Amino acid sequence: MKKSVLITILGVAVVATACVSYASRSEKPEYLQAAESRVSSYLTSDYGRVTCESKPLTPQRWQLACLNADKGLAFQYVVQPAEKAPYNVSRPFYLEATSGDAIKSAEQGLMRYLQINTKTS
Repeated sequence: MKKSVLITILGVAVVATACVSYASRSEKPEYLQAAESRVSSYLTSDYGRVTCESKPLTPQRWQLACLNADKGLAFQYVVQPAEKAPYNVSRPFYLEATSGDAIKSAEQGLMRYLQINTKTS
């Protein structure tokens, strides 16, 4: 009986450690979560349902890609914290449009309120 309790406790500890490790690796910064939410909402409002995914480029620089499969539109951005912006932005994130669809959308509908940089190098 004592052996089974010890094995159970050890198993729970291993699972808990794995969960904490996975959660810490998959955490997204708050500015990125805000950007994903806002961009997805605004694009959906202007273009119809989109799905968005992000991946890190550097610790403070992320790629955000949103797709509207029905219309064949692909919106790609680089997301950084607001303090990295070359100008003042009113959100906790700064966006750079990196695809043609993203550049076109930057001045349309709700997207124009996000102060998206369309002149990236």
